[in-house]
Formats: sequence, structure tokens, C-alpha cells
Amino acid sequence: MSVRTNEQAESLMQSAKASMAIEGLSLSQREESLVKMCLTGSITHKEFLKRALELSRHA
Repeated sequence: MSVRTNEQAESLMQSAKASMAIEGLSLSQREESLVKMCLTGSITHKEFLKRALELSRHA
């Protein structure tokens, strides 16, 4: 996965959130933040998966 700028990550997130909204889904602020960290390279994909699993367990 390539690293993106904050602006690119925000643009990707807006598209994804719009698609999700059509299906009646949404992301929490914590979920959105986690995805952005992965998109910008702040965390590795492996760390993303670990944290996403933790979030899902505490939802």
C-alpha cells in the first residue's frame, strides 16, 4: 500500500463515506481516524489490522 498525503487520504475517505452512506453504513470517529492513519503511513497495515480487531471487540 502506498503512502498518501493527508489531503489525499481525506479525499479517499470522503468517497468511501459517501459509498457507505448509500448502504446505510457509517464510521465512528475512531474508525475513521484509524483508516486515515493507515492511508498516510502513520501505522503499518499489520498495526491497522490489530487495532481494527481491538475496535471491533469493544464495539
